[in-house]
Amino acid sequence: MRRISWSLSLSLLCLGCAPAQRQAPDAGPTEVVPQRLVARIVHTYPHDPTAFTQGLQFHQGQLYESTGEEGDLRRISLEQAAPLWVQPLPDVFPEGLASDGTRLYQLTWQDETLYVWNGTAPTQEKQVTYTGEGWGLCFWQGQLVRSDGTATLRFHDPKDFHVKSQVQVTLQGTPVERLNELECAEDGVYANVWHTDHVLKIDYATGRVLAVIDASELARTVRSRVRSYEAVLNGIAQEPGTGRLFFTGKLWPDLFEVKLEPATP
Repeated sequence: MRRISWSLSLSLLCLGCAPAQRQAPDAGPTEVVPQRLVARIVHTYPHDPTAFTQGLQFHQGQLYESTGEEGDLRRISLEQAAPLWVQPLPDVFPEGLASDGTRLYQLTWQDETLYVWNGTAPTQEKQVTYTGEGWGLCFWQGQLVRSDGTATLRFHDPKDFHVKSQVQVTLQGTPVERLNELECAEDGVYANVWHTDHVLKIDYATGRVLAVIDASELARTVRSRVRSYEAVLNGIAQEPGTGRLFFTGKLWPDLFEVKLEPATP
């Protein structure tokens, strides 16, 4: 289990709050003032309440999930909570999941191993070692983007997973830590902030936070039906072709299709 780091102040995600005094003189004309968005529920689907969700990913027209603890790789559907297909991974703690359209890439938390899967019923093609922790993963323009719980996003070559570049994620000049599950989209990389009800939209090139998404409506919907302190928001997937956006959480009984709307003052 992860140990919680409280180094990220939740006030960073409260854009309605007064800015910290140190930020005011530093904010130049190029500084991005993030949008404030709210995730509204469009539709609710069943989700396995025993799934410790670490990654959510559309791949070849199917929806896949990476689960942690006594984890696995699984194919799921929007029609039922029980998975359609499961490949157990009992000796590691699986984390983020990404697709390049042909292969699935699955991180591990502290085992420093990337699993590469291929085929319609995915079979393990190879394992690749890396240094550091694995939290979230997504695929963007020929590169795999990895989070590791810090404020840094690393861009990897899919062939051997070596780091090609990295960027620090900042919210109005302040680094944002605990970046977790990732989803690469055309307008930016979406990142869940662990143990908060917020998702960030981040610029690939600069690391600047473009939008802060309040997903607390989802957390309130499941709150009375979850018991674990670790049952938090985690799981972002955008459906290719339709652009439909889905959020869920660890040990949540629901998976939500959401739409993003501007927050009201």
